[in-house]
Amino acid sequence: MRSGFKLHTHSVQALCANHYSSEQITGWLKNRTPQGYLPGIERGEMFVVVEGERILGFGHAVPGEVVAVYVAPEWAKQGVGRAILTEGIVRARSGHQGAVRLDATLNAREFYKKAGFVEVEQKTVGRNDVLLPVIVMELRDEI
Repeated sequence: MRSGFKLHTHSVQALCANHYSSEQITGWLKNRTPQGYLPGIERGEMFVVVEGERILGFGHAVPGEVVAVYVAPEWAKQGVGRAILTEGIVRARSGHQGAVRLDATLNAREFYKKAGFVEVEQKTVGRNDVLLPVIVMELRDEI
């Protein structure tokens, strides 16, 4: 079974390569470990999509925010990301009134737009020793 850690790394390397430099991707993933996912798992914020023993993708959501949607590259554009996002929105709306927000990577902008998210602002986030441009997006209505 591919772990969420390996899926995350592979997903970023494959799906973000046309929008971020290799230096940005290396810095983004630097110092990441499987143990880094434990707090979100223990709080019940993270969830996976599986087929048999294969993890196809995972999500992370907290009230008011979809923190992460990652899909194994070989499962991109097959509905896995949409399923993860839908569950993430349900979890983000639980106990939260108002818009659901997320920071979209440049490669995921259109995916989120198709799901009804609108762009709020562009910003740069620091990941280890690199800066990554992202788009803050918001979902104001049910999908």
